[in-house]
Amino acid sequence: MRGTILLPKRIGSYLVAGATVLLAAGCAGEEPAPTWQAAPAASAPASKAPPRAATITSACDLFPANQVTELLGGNGKTKLAAEELPAEKQENGNVWRHCAYGRDGKQAFVLSVATMPDRSETVDETIDAVAGAGQESQRIKGLGAGAVGYLEDTTRSVLAVVPYRKDLRVVQFTGPALVPQDKIADPVRRVLTRI
Repeated sequence: MRGTILLPKRIGSYLVAGATVLLAAGCAGEEPAPTWQAAPAASAPASKAPPRAATITSACDLFPANQVTELLGGNGKTKLAAEELPAEKQENGNVWRHCAYGRDGKQAFVLSVATMPDRSETVDETIDAVAGAGQESQRIKGLGAGAVGYLEDTTRSVLAVVPYRKDLRVVQFTGPALVPQDKIADPVRRVLTRI
């Protein structure tokens, strides 16, 4: 089944009343959220970058809840909790790990990270499959070895892939559709440097 690309189960099922959480958390509403600005270009040599994880054991460890709030522009009172969801081990060997972020029992965002064994050569094939499955999908340049953003029902996702040794690693961040794609892409960008 090497040619089969299995994506995680609908992570939209993890997102319960995400827009309500955003409004209550101060990420949307009457006061405008801070404008997004690209991070400055790194001037340090590549050797100063954090090491890439040889084995991914947790999605929440890769991107703590306070970093979600920081990147998405919540006010100082905004607090999200991170919950590691059960790993999905698929029949083709892919392993997906998920971290749900929310508060008061409502999950607004989900980070999903996968390792796809022996698939480092399938960057284009993987991105093509995802782009074909989502609504209003569009490729994103400059994010990983390949990336795509798309809508699915009431959620927006950005998925990017990078080869690691013989494996393909996948990072996906999903939130309410009302969150702009560039905001959803920021956590993916950060996690890619760690895997």
